[in-house]
Amino acid sequence: MRDSGERILGTRIHELELGEEPVSLISDLHLRPEEQDKLAALDRFLAGLPLGSTLVVLGDLFDYWVGYKQGRVAAWSGILDRFAALQSKDIRSYYLWGNRDYQLVSHFEKQVGGKVVPGGLLLRRPSGATLLCLHGDELCLNDHSYQAAKRRLRSWPVRFLAHHIPISIGQKAAGKARSKSQDVISGTDPVDLQPSQRALQAVHAAGTESLLFGHIHVAGSGSLVPSAESCRYSVLPAFEADWPGSARFDTVGRLELLRDGEPCPWPGPISLSP
Repeated sequence: MRDSGERILGTRIHELELGEEPVSLISDLHLRPEEQDKLAALDRFLAGLPLGSTLVVLGDLFDYWVGYKQGRVAAWSGILDRFAALQSKDIRSYYLWGNRDYQLVSHFEKQVGGKVVPGGLLLRRPSGATLLCLHGDELCLNDHSYQAAKRRLRSWPVRFLAHHIPISIGQKAAGKARSKSQDVISGTDPVDLQPSQRALQAVHAAGTESLLFGHIHVAGSGSLVPSAESCRYSVLPAFEADWPGSARFDTVGRLELLRDGEPCPWPGPISLSP
């Protein structure tokens, strides 16, 4: 993986050169130790990954992550152990920052043996097929309160503080932040919470032919812009116990939606804000 030096919608893009190995993608798991049904679904998913394959998580692996100290708590380290076990199957793993777990840093990489991606990830196949992976929050340009909060929370002083305060205080802060976020969402026009047409146009203008993101928790697929039907976006659903959705990126560039490992059709276009 290398930094391409390119930014799209302010998001730094990294590039990963693939071979012929299978690539699986999931998003928005929002894992918590007490959610045993979801962890069981995750165990089934991880057990089904082929030897020597690649796994890409498009953000929000955890319901919250307040710093490296969280990984030392037994209940949470048990979740990390599941991903660390992928190394024994020669599976490479990559973890994009989401809006819930942008505090993932090198400590997490050491614990799971994977790579944290602080931005977007462009996958390249030898065939020339590409897939741009984003979390998806950067596409929601009309969610102004969230975008302002994102800039504050990801500033270096706040991130530094999060890694140096006691874990108990960090967890309380995360709880308050989630409650405030829910209050803001309830008072916001639902249309403004959706990805914007302007954002998709910007992604297309950057030369993207295929985009995959999560964040909004519902599956969908459509054209990046009306004038270029072949340039597509796809949305991964949130990974839930009763709907463990994932995607597979094959060697010729096809992107397949899976439910509990079984192929299923992509739903149609999602609602977009202006």
